[in-house]
Amino acid sequence: MTLHRLRDLQNEFFKFAGELVQKLSTPRNRLNIKDVIHMLERTTCDEEALWLLRNRNARVEIRVDGYWTSKHEYVKKKLVEKLANRFHDLHIPAEIVFESPGPTARQDILVTVKEPDGSTKKRIVLEIKTGYGLDFNQLERLLWDNSAVVLIRAETGHATTLRANRYDALLTESLRNKIDRVRRLIEGHSYMIQGRDCSKCANQGCPLSRRVSEPQMVVLRDEDFDTDLDGFLRTLPSTMNKAVDLVIHEV
Repeated sequence: MTLHRLRDLQNEFFKFAGELVQKLSTPRNRLNIKDVIHMLERTTCDEEALWLLRNRNARVEIRVDGYWTSKHEYVKKKLVEKLANRFHDLHIPAEIVFESPGPTARQDILVTVKEPDGSTKKRIVLEIKTGYGLDFNQLERLLWDNSAVVLIRAETGHATTLRANRYDALLTESLRNKIDRVRRLIEGHSYMIQGRDCSKCANQGCPLSRRVSEPQMVVLRDEDFDTDLDGFLRTLPSTMNKAVDLVIHEV
């Protein structure tokens, strides 16, 4: 499967997502393609996805302890500084963009490597995780649009490279499934799918809804905070070195 074919499938998906946006948008609830992408990833049940798209203002707010945000910002700034220094030392023509919005996913750090004539040779994204979770849907979307994704897990010291051409079977199969699902929703063929997500469903009118989620604060327990902070600060230097070396290798 060529990169050109992957791009064709992505454009086809965007086309149908745009049709669903037109079908569900109202003057008081204007949707966009990113709303469709994120809601389909968030939900398994078609009926919940449609309800959330029609009621965007009713989404449950999850407040996160600013500790996590501060760690994330700290790693990003440190990595940008180190990358710029390495590119300068090696005379590598590259552009670095901090918090690039991206076509389908926000990119923590985007490195665009240039050809001698100034044209784009390669796009490399650095995706930073400062907790223990991973969002595989997000990684998939990043691979739609970039040559490689350097994934950094600051807490564990992991740093690895995911290349789009290596996972073309996964990317194309996933896009085909998304296209088929959106076409079903446009045509009015939705499925009500039961599962553990029913306990968090915001659609109070659903007969399967078990409770309505309330805003919650995600905070480390007292006994975990010291361990988390100490491990983060001790592991970060070696993790950043690994990540920068991976970017240089891709270049």
